[in-house]
Amino acid sequence: MSPLSFRQFALARAIRAGDLRAAADTLVRRGLSPLGRLRIHQHHHRISLTRELAATYPVVARLVGERCFAGLAREFILLSPPASPCLFDYGCGFARYLAAVPILMEVPYLPDVARLEWAMNLARHAADTPRLAEVEPATSSGDFSAQSVAKLHASVQFVVSDYPVAQIWRANQPDGNPEEEVFLTQGGTQLLVYRDRDDDVAWCPLPAGVLAFLHALRAGLSFAAAAARGIDEDPSFDSRRIASALADAGVITGFEFPRTDTSPTTAISR
Repeated sequence: MSPLSFRQFALARAIRAGDLRAAADTLVRRGLSPLGRLRIHQHHHRISLTRELAATYPVVARLVGERCFAGLAREFILLSPPASPCLFDYGCGFARYLAAVPILMEVPYLPDVARLEWAMNLARHAADTPRLAEVEPATSSGDFSAQSVAKLHASVQFVVSDYPVAQIWRANQPDGNPEEEVFLTQGGTQLLVYRDRDDDVAWCPLPAGVLAFLHALRAGLSFAAAAARGIDEDPSFDSRRIASALADAGVITGFEFPRTDTSPTTAISR
């Protein structure tokens, strides 16, 4: 590591960890004191990341309150500095961090609300993928080969919780109904989160059979094998009807056939 790179690394570490005095001694004294300049950088660093966390987790921030969220964010920033220059990538482990904070044990659903908000963030910033109808609109979305392997849109995320996190999220929107009661005892939820054809983040509840089917598709199983997983969870599961609906929604973006010894790989994008 070059002397300049070493100094830059030491300054970044000092700004993140809060120990500025040793790093200040390595800076040229010009104008504002080195310690004062570092404090400005440190303040900007913390404020920027706190604002980004609040933008990614607005419902978590509303549930715990502004002051509490600022304190949680400050500790999280110290424990988990950014690993990417893209701010929207920051905050991946926030739900896991919240689950480990003792004072938050009284709100056990909070980490799952954070997981929903992180899934929405991932869906919002996922790479764009051509939808079936955009590629070949004449192809029927009901034609599924047993051996084909479905491709899911890059935005697809799954959220499973023991709590009604979707209802909690809706109740805490600016236009939410303040009179709506959410009962934690009403049971959990399984959600598909994705970016729809209008490029808006959407979600829908997933019955057990559909969740098993989608997990199998994401794992690369054939359509027939994925359908079998769905039927294992729900004997009434109709794989073709569900796949057709998922294709129409843009969740399934195409199909590939496994390579064989006698023919090259064929891809069907619809």
